[in-house]
Amino acid sequence: MASTPYRFLFLTFITKRSTIVILIPILLLSYLVGFVYQTITIETGIFIPGEGNSTTQFLEGFLLASIAIVSGMLIMIAIKYNREKMLKSIFAISLFISATSVFWLHGYFLELLKPNLFPWIEIIFSILGCILGILVFLGFILNKGNLHFRNTIIAILGIAVGTIFGLVLPLPTFLTLIIIISLFDIYSVFKGPISKVFQKSNLSISQQPIEFTIQSIAIGVGDFIFYSSFISFITKELGLAIGLSAILGIIAGIKVTENLLLKYGKFPGLPIPMLFAMILSGLAWVVDHYLLLVFKP
Repeated sequence: MASTPYRFLFLTFITKRSTIVILIPILLLSYLVGFVYQTITIETGIFIPGEGNSTTQFLEGFLLASIAIVSGMLIMIAIKYNREKMLKSIFAISLFISATSVFWLHGYFLELLKPNLFPWIEIIFSILGCILGILVFLGFILNKGNLHFRNTIIAILGIAVGTIFGLVLPLPTFLTLIIIISLFDIYSVFKGPISKVFQKSNLSISQQPIEFTIQSIAIGVGDFIFYSSFISFITKELGLAIGLSAILGIIAGIKVTENLLLKYGKFPGLPIPMLFAMILSGLAWVVDHYLLLVFKP
Protein backbone atom coordinates (compact mmCIF):
# COMPACT_ATOMS: atom_id res chain seq x y z
CA MET A 1 0.00 0.00 0.00
CA ALA A 2 1.38 3.42 -0.94
CA SER A 3 2.24 5.64 1.96
CA THR A 4 0.16 8.73 2.58
CA PRO A 5 2.23 11.90 2.96
CA TYR A 6 1.43 13.87 6.11
CA ARG A 7 -1.03 11.21 7.29
CA PHE A 8 -0.06 11.96 10.90
CA LEU A 9 -1.62 15.44 10.58
CA PHE A 10 -5.06 13.86 10.15
CA LEU A 11 -6.01 13.55 13.83
CA THR A 12 -9.53 12.59 12.88
CA PHE A 13 -12.32 10.25 13.89
CA ILE A 14 -13.44 8.59 10.64
CA THR A 15 -16.87 7.01 10.35
CA LYS A 16 -19.63 6.24 7.87
CA ARG A 17 -22.22 6.47 10.65
CA SER A 18 -24.09 9.62 11.59
CA THR A 19 -21.84 11.99 13.52
CA ILE A 20 -24.67 12.61 15.96
CA VAL A 21 -24.61 8.95 17.04
CA ILE A 22 -20.86 9.21 17.59
CA LEU A 23 -20.88 12.52 19.41
CA ILE A 24 -23.82 12.10 21.81
CA PRO A 25 -21.83 9.83 24.22
CA ILE A 26 -18.91 12.28 24.09
CA LEU A 27 -21.17 15.24 24.85
CA LEU A 28 -22.77 13.36 27.74
CA LEU A 29 -19.37 12.45 29.20
CA SER A 30 -18.35 16.11 29.00
CA TYR A 31 -21.64 17.03 30.68
CA LEU A 32 -20.84 14.55 33.47
CA VAL A 33 -17.38 16.10 33.96
CA GLY A 34 -18.95 19.56 34.28
CA PHE A 35 -21.45 18.18 36.80
CA VAL A 36 -18.74 16.49 38.90
CA TYR A 37 -16.70 19.68 39.17
CA GLN A 38 -19.60 22.00 39.99
CA THR A 39 -18.75 21.90 43.68
CA ILE A 40 -15.11 23.04 43.46
CA THR A 41 -13.53 26.32 42.49
CA ILE A 42 -10.64 26.01 40.07
CA GLU A 43 -8.13 28.83 39.71
CA THR A 44 -8.89 30.00 36.22
CA GLY A 45 -6.52 30.99 33.48
CA ILE A 46 -3.59 29.36 31.70
CA PHE A 47 -1.05 32.13 31.11
CA ILE A 48 -2.62 34.56 33.58
CA PRO A 49 -3.81 32.67 36.69
CA GLY A 50 -6.66 33.92 38.84
CA GLU A 51 -9.83 35.73 37.90
CA GLY A 52 -8.23 38.97 36.68
CA ASN A 53 -10.41 41.52 34.90
CA SER A 54 -12.44 41.08 31.74
CA THR A 55 -9.93 42.87 29.52
CA THR A 56 -7.12 40.62 30.69
CA GLN A 57 -9.27 37.54 30.13
CA PHE A 58 -10.21 38.63 26.61
CA LEU A 59 -6.51 39.16 25.86
CA GLU A 60 -5.71 35.68 27.14
CA GLY A 61 -8.36 34.22 24.82
CA PHE A 62 -6.87 36.16 21.93
CA LEU A 63 -3.40 34.89 22.86
CA LEU A 64 -4.55 31.26 22.97
CA ALA A 65 -6.29 31.63 19.61
CA SER A 66 -3.20 33.34 18.15
CA ILE A 67 -1.01 30.41 19.19
CA ALA A 68 -3.35 28.00 17.40
CA ILE A 69 -3.49 30.16 14.28
CA VAL A 70 0.28 30.68 14.13
CA SER A 71 0.77 26.92 14.57
CA GLY A 72 -1.54 26.34 11.60
CA MET A 73 0.41 28.84 9.50
CA LEU A 74 3.70 27.17 10.42
CA ILE A 75 2.27 23.82 9.36
CA MET A 76 1.41 25.34 5.98
CA ILE A 77 4.98 26.63 5.60
CA ALA A 78 6.46 23.26 6.62
CA ILE A 79 4.25 21.49 4.07
CA LYS A 80 5.22 23.96 1.36
CA TYR A 81 8.93 23.22 1.92
CA ASN A 82 8.41 19.45 2.42
CA ARG A 83 9.50 19.32 6.06
CA GLU A 84 7.52 16.17 6.83
CA LYS A 85 10.10 14.63 9.19
CA MET A 86 10.40 17.83 11.20
CA LEU A 87 6.62 18.12 11.49
CA LYS A 88 6.32 14.48 12.53
CA SER A 89 8.87 14.95 15.31
CA ILE A 90 7.13 18.07 16.62
CA PHE A 91 3.75 16.34 16.52
CA ALA A 92 5.08 13.28 18.33
CA ILE A 93 6.47 15.36 21.20
CA SER A 94 3.45 17.67 21.38
CA LEU A 95 0.91 14.85 21.42
CA PHE A 96 2.73 12.93 24.13
CA ILE A 97 3.08 16.02 26.35
CA SER A 98 -0.57 17.00 25.77
CA ALA A 99 -1.92 13.56 26.66
CA THR A 100 0.23 13.26 29.78
CA SER A 101 -0.41 16.79 31.06
CA VAL A 102 -4.18 16.83 30.63
CA PHE A 103 -4.60 13.49 32.37
CA TRP A 104 -2.38 14.72 35.21
CA LEU A 105 -4.58 17.83 35.51
CA HIS A 106 -7.71 15.68 35.74
CA GLY A 107 -6.07 13.69 38.53
CA TYR A 108 -5.07 16.91 40.28
CA PHE A 109 -8.61 18.29 40.13
CA LEU A 110 -10.09 15.02 41.38
CA GLU A 111 -7.68 15.14 44.30
CA LEU A 112 -8.92 18.66 45.07
CA LEU A 113 -12.48 17.37 44.93
CA LYS A 114 -11.98 14.46 47.35
CA PRO A 115 -8.48 14.64 48.87
CA ASN A 116 -9.07 11.86 51.39
CA LEU A 117 -10.79 9.57 48.90
CA PHE A 118 -8.29 9.91 46.04
CA PRO A 119 -4.78 10.19 47.59
CA TRP A 120 -3.02 8.50 44.64
CA ILE A 121 -5.31 9.66 41.83
CA GLU A 122 -2.87 12.30 40.54
CA ILE A 123 -0.13 9.71 40.03
CA ILE A 124 -2.54 7.17 38.54
CA PHE A 125 -3.89 9.68 36.01
CA SER A 126 -0.35 10.76 35.08
CA ILE A 127 0.47 7.14 34.27
CA LEU A 128 -2.74 6.84 32.23
CA GLY A 129 -1.75 10.01 30.37
CA CYS A 130 1.65 8.52 29.53
CA ILE A 131 -0.06 5.39 28.23
CA LEU A 132 -2.40 7.47 26.08
CA GLY A 133 0.58 9.46 24.78
CA ILE A 134 2.28 6.22 23.74
CA LEU A 135 -0.90 4.99 22.05
CA VAL A 136 -1.27 8.29 20.19
CA PHE A 137 2.33 7.96 19.02
CA LEU A 138 1.72 4.40 17.80
CA GLY A 139 -1.60 5.17 16.13
CA PHE A 140 -0.84 8.45 14.38
CA ILE A 141 2.93 8.85 14.15
CA LEU A 142 3.80 5.22 13.36
CA ASN A 143 0.36 4.53 11.82
CA LYS A 144 -0.16 1.32 13.80
CA GLY A 145 -3.49 -0.30 14.61
CA ASN A 146 -6.82 -0.29 12.84
CA LEU A 147 -9.41 2.43 12.38
CA HIS A 148 -11.28 1.57 15.59
CA PHE A 149 -8.04 1.88 17.57
CA ARG A 150 -7.31 5.36 16.19
CA ASN A 151 -10.91 6.50 16.56
CA THR A 152 -10.90 5.48 20.23
CA ILE A 153 -7.69 7.42 20.85
CA ILE A 154 -9.12 10.54 19.19
CA ALA A 155 -12.30 10.38 21.28
CA ILE A 156 -10.40 9.97 24.57
CA LEU A 157 -7.88 12.68 23.76
CA GLY A 158 -10.60 15.08 22.62
CA ILE A 159 -12.64 14.64 25.80
CA ALA A 160 -9.57 14.87 28.08
CA VAL A 161 -8.20 18.06 26.51
CA GLY A 162 -11.60 19.68 25.92
CA THR A 163 -12.89 19.24 29.44
CA ILE A 164 -9.67 20.73 30.86
CA PHE A 165 -10.22 23.85 28.74
CA GLY A 166 -13.82 23.96 29.93
CA LEU A 167 -12.71 23.75 33.57
CA VAL A 168 -9.83 26.23 33.69
CA LEU A 169 -10.80 29.07 31.34
CA PRO A 170 -12.94 32.03 32.51
CA LEU A 171 -15.93 33.10 30.41
CA PRO A 172 -14.36 36.02 28.45
CA THR A 173 -11.28 33.93 27.60
CA PHE A 174 -13.40 30.96 26.63
CA LEU A 175 -15.79 32.88 24.36
CA THR A 176 -12.94 34.81 22.69
CA LEU A 177 -11.07 31.58 21.98
CA ILE A 178 -14.11 29.75 20.57
CA ILE A 179 -15.23 32.63 18.32
CA ILE A 180 -11.76 33.22 16.83
CA ILE A 181 -11.01 29.53 16.35
CA SER A 182 -14.43 28.94 14.74
CA LEU A 183 -13.72 31.71 12.23
CA PHE A 184 -10.24 30.35 11.58
CA ASP A 185 -11.76 26.88 11.08
CA ILE A 186 -13.67 28.23 8.07
CA TYR A 187 -10.46 29.56 6.51
CA SER A 188 -8.50 26.45 7.45
CA VAL A 189 -10.91 24.04 5.77
CA PHE A 190 -11.35 25.98 2.52
CA LYS A 191 -8.01 27.78 2.06
CA GLY A 192 -5.72 27.18 5.02
CA PRO A 193 -3.84 24.31 6.72
CA ILE A 194 -6.49 21.59 6.43
CA SER A 195 -7.03 22.32 2.74
CA LYS A 196 -3.27 22.32 2.11
CA VAL A 197 -2.82 18.99 3.88
CA PHE A 198 -5.47 17.40 1.68
CA GLN A 199 -3.85 18.83 -1.44
CA LYS A 200 -0.39 17.65 -0.42
CA SER A 201 -1.43 14.17 0.67
CA ASN A 202 -2.81 11.30 -1.34
CA LEU A 203 -6.16 11.69 0.41
CA SER A 204 -9.01 13.23 -1.49
CA ILE A 205 -12.42 14.59 -0.70
CA SER A 206 -15.19 13.56 -3.01
CA GLN A 207 -17.05 16.45 -4.60
CA GLN A 208 -19.83 14.21 -5.86
CA PRO A 209 -23.36 14.63 -4.54
CA ILE A 210 -24.26 12.28 -1.71
CA GLU A 211 -26.61 10.17 -3.83
CA PHE A 212 -23.70 9.05 -6.04
CA THR A 213 -21.18 8.04 -3.38
CA ILE A 214 -20.87 6.49 0.04
CA GLN A 215 -18.69 8.91 1.98
CA SER A 216 -16.80 8.65 5.22
CA ILE A 217 -17.08 11.59 7.59
CA ALA A 218 -13.97 12.81 9.39
CA ILE A 219 -14.35 14.60 12.72
CA GLY A 220 -11.16 16.40 13.73
CA VAL A 221 -9.78 16.16 17.24
CA GLY A 222 -10.17 19.95 17.47
CA ASP A 223 -13.93 19.55 17.00
CA PHE A 224 -14.04 17.01 19.83
CA ILE A 225 -12.01 19.37 22.03
CA PHE A 226 -14.22 22.40 21.54
CA TYR A 227 -17.51 20.50 21.75
CA SER A 228 -16.35 18.92 25.02
CA SER A 229 -14.97 22.17 26.41
CA PHE A 230 -18.18 24.06 25.72
CA ILE A 231 -20.42 21.46 27.37
CA SER A 232 -18.21 21.02 30.45
CA PHE A 233 -17.83 24.80 30.82
CA ILE A 234 -21.53 25.61 30.52
CA THR A 235 -22.55 22.76 32.82
CA LYS A 236 -20.03 23.68 35.53
CA GLU A 237 -20.61 27.43 35.45
CA LEU A 238 -24.29 27.78 34.55
CA GLY A 239 -25.97 24.55 35.68
CA LEU A 240 -27.35 21.27 34.45
CA ALA A 241 -30.39 22.60 32.59
CA ILE A 242 -28.36 25.13 30.59
CA GLY A 243 -25.75 22.44 29.95
CA LEU A 244 -28.46 20.27 28.38
CA SER A 245 -29.55 23.15 26.17
CA ALA A 246 -25.93 23.50 24.99
CA ILE A 247 -25.90 19.79 24.10
CA LEU A 248 -29.07 20.23 22.05
CA GLY A 249 -27.53 23.22 20.27
CA ILE A 250 -24.40 21.29 19.34
CA ILE A 251 -26.45 18.30 18.12
CA ALA A 252 -28.61 20.56 15.92
CA GLY A 253 -25.50 22.30 14.56
CA ILE A 254 -23.78 18.99 13.89
CA LYS A 255 -26.77 17.78 11.89
CA VAL A 256 -26.70 20.89 9.70
CA THR A 257 -22.91 20.64 9.32
CA GLU A 258 -23.11 16.95 8.41
CA ASN A 259 -25.62 17.67 5.62
CA LEU A 260 -23.41 20.46 4.24
CA LEU A 261 -20.32 18.25 4.52
CA LEU A 262 -21.90 15.45 2.53
CA LYS A 263 -23.19 17.92 -0.04
CA TYR A 264 -19.98 19.89 -0.64
CA GLY A 265 -17.29 17.34 0.29
CA LYS A 266 -15.75 19.48 3.04
CA PHE A 267 -17.13 21.85 5.63
CA PRO A 268 -15.79 23.26 8.92
CA GLY A 269 -17.05 21.41 11.98
CA LEU A 270 -16.98 24.22 14.56
CA PRO A 271 -18.85 27.37 13.45
CA ILE A 272 -22.44 26.14 13.15
CA PRO A 273 -22.50 23.81 16.22
CA MET A 274 -20.80 26.48 18.35
CA LEU A 275 -23.21 29.17 17.13
CA PHE A 276 -26.27 27.02 17.82
CA ALA A 277 -24.92 26.00 21.23
CA MET A 278 -24.26 29.61 22.25
CA ILE A 279 -27.71 30.71 21.09
CA LEU A 280 -29.59 27.92 22.88
CA SER A 281 -27.57 28.13 26.09
CA GLY A 282 -27.94 31.93 26.05
CA LEU A 283 -31.71 31.63 25.66
CA ALA A 284 -31.84 29.03 28.44
CA TRP A 285 -29.84 31.36 30.71
CA VAL A 286 -32.27 34.24 30.02
CA VAL A 287 -35.25 32.00 30.76
CA ASP A 288 -33.66 30.70 33.96
CA HIS A 289 -32.53 34.07 35.31
CA TYR A 290 -35.34 36.37 34.19
CA LEU A 291 -38.46 34.80 32.76
CA LEU A 292 -38.88 32.11 35.42
CA LEU A 293 -38.55 34.75 38.13
CA VAL A 294 -41.64 36.51 36.81
CA PHE A 295 -43.78 33.39 37.37
CA LYS A 296 -42.42 32.56 40.81
CA PRO A 297 -44.92 33.26 43.62
